[in-house]
Amino acid sequence: MELFLQNITSFPVVVFTFLLAIICCYWILAMIGAVDIDMFDIDADIDVDVDVDADVNINTDISSDLDTEGLGGVMGFMVKWGLTGIPVTVIVSVLIATSWLICYLVVSLLYPLIPWGGFKYLIGVVLLIVSFLLSVPVTARLIRPFKKIFVSHSAVKKPSLIGMECVVKTGKVNSQFGQAELEDGGAGMILDVRADEALNIRKGDLVILTAYNDDDGSFQVNKVE
Repeated sequence: MELFLQNITSFPVVVFTFLLAIICCYWILAMIGAVDIDMFDIDADIDVDVDVDADVNINTDISSDLDTEGLGGVMGFMVKWGLTGIPVTVIVSVLIATSWLICYLVVSLLYPLIPWGGFKYLIGVVLLIVSFLLSVPVTARLIRPFKKIFVSHSAVKKPSLIGMECVVKTGKVNSQFGQAELEDGGAGMILDVRADEALNIRKGDLVILTAYNDDDGSFQVNKVE
């Protein structure tokens, strides 16, 4: 135990030990609800030229869909190495924990073989950098299975549904009442629809959404002949 404490409080492990202590405090606060797990996540608009396939599968890792050549800084680094798809706080936590473990193991196994003096501290600086670099691909591999848990789905905006076809579910549709079901590949969406009563739209008719009324959240529809 004494050797363990000596190693984690000596340079260079102490640097990662300090960061790990901060991470532990953060997760304690997160567990009691004092902070949010995604408090450091931001929606950044990146002004770069990227080539994106029009038919992108939402479950595909972003790093395989984007040309990262135009990305720079932290964002480009994270995308390039696959450090995406889960909250930033989780990624940073795993990254620091992995760096600490690598650094600790090297210090425990190799430092006794290194002579004391300035040369040892120089190696310590190099070890800090190497430990971090080695932890990046390890972290990317460790977080990969958890990306499906954190998949986010953007809410469908109703105006974007204009032009789609749906099936009437109520006995009739007029200017005051009516509902139709839109097949979305899942459980389906029930929409409020309105139409001129002269169109004589009845249950089971196929209609097309032509306009959206933001006041009452309903769609204007026409019968599909």
